[in-house]
Amino acid sequence: MVRRNSSNANIGFILIFIGVFMLLAKIGLISDMIFLYLVAGGFFLTYFMLGGSRHYGNIGFLIPGSVITAVALFADVEDLPFFHAIGGGVFFIFLAGAFLLVLLHTRQYTNLDWSSRNWPIFPAGGLAAFGCFVLLVEHENFILGQIRVLNTVIPLALICIGLYLYFKSKHENNDD
Repeated sequence: MVRRNSSNANIGFILIFIGVFMLLAKIGLISDMIFLYLVAGGFFLTYFMLGGSRHYGNIGFLIPGSVITAVALFADVEDLPFFHAIGGGVFFIFLAGAFLLVLLHTRQYTNLDWSSRNWPIFPAGGLAAFGCFVLLVEHENFILGQIRVLNTVIPLALICIGLYLYFKSKHENNDD
């Protein structure tokens, strides 16, 4: 009974915390990204207050904390010139990173079967693959241009390696 009251108090504190920051964001006293980081921090704080990875069930706080952090990070870096040029595929790669963090939590439960321990691999892999696909589609012209360059560089590299090996063998045969 004590454990349940403690959990309810923690959840109540988190709800108050989120409500205060939603209100502060609504009236313009804090930016939206700070709000996202604070909400994510609240989930992480609860995760650690309840024992972190000692209890498998705490994953219910780790997942939203890591996903909200990934969303906030993407929102912060998408305005940077380098990331703006890359495009939206990075968002899905950030989300994949969030599930890799969850994987660190689940992997330590060796008493569980493989699928119960490694399930975060599937959303992380799917999100990463989709993010790479989006990057590929968004930058098709750039990638095709690089492939055209490789179509010239690879044959030239093969010719150079072949010439090196040919003259090296000729030189070794002359030494004999």
